[in-house]
Amino acid sequence: MKKNYMPGLLLCMIIAGLLFGASFHIILMPLFNGQLLHCILSGLLFGLINYLFAYYFFNRYWLLQKENKQLNNYVWVDQLTGTFNRRAFEKDIISLDCEHTNSIIFIDIDNFREFNNLYGHQVGDKILSKVCEVLKTSLRSSDAVYRYGGEEFVIILKDCKKSHTIAMGEKIRTKICALDNSPFPPITVSVGVACTTGNGNKIIDIIKAADIAMLTAKKKGKNRVEVFDKSLTL
Repeated sequence: MKKNYMPGLLLCMIIAGLLFGASFHIILMPLFNGQLLHCILSGLLFGLINYLFAYYFFNRYWLLQKENKQLNNYVWVDQLTGTFNRRAFEKDIISLDCEHTNSIIFIDIDNFREFNNLYGHQVGDKILSKVCEVLKTSLRSSDAVYRYGGEEFVIILKDCKKSHTIAMGEKIRTKICALDNSPFPPITVSVGVACTTGNGNKIIDIIKAADIAMLTAKKKGKNRVEVFDKSLTL
């Protein structure tokens, strides 16, 4: 239980004791003369009073925990897609250790603006949801996917070698291509991959590298996975 509950709980326990003493003296003592019965009834009354106070505080604590969880989801989770948002991404990358093999995958839905302009934002929202379902079901438990902005998503893969990251990017691209989007055009994505090994010493460099690789995939015709190397330029 949180420490800010303790003074209130102590006060309530003191009040419970006073109520018990007053009730025992005023109500029970005049009615019963047997010492054994006094002890039994006093124990029952004291236990009941303590239970009621404890139930009240634990119920308040549970409700507070539930509200905090809902608030946390609102702050760190994108409400449309259910993925983490950019604020969460910027928080999480601070803790990444570039001495280990961490990888970044940048994903952009191809022609997304055309989907919105031609078929409406409701269709666009459904496409976002479909793509995110593929992303969330394709990752390991240690990975995390974030909505970076609009139709762009970022995946952080901890302790994942470049070869495995490339395979993951291709797996995601293939699964998205296979989605049934009828009666609308098929969904495709452009994917950029970068890894801490050989791609920079700071995580910000890896993010930029994955973004450059994704933009290169766009320039090369879309619906493809591009791996960053130093020869790539915008």
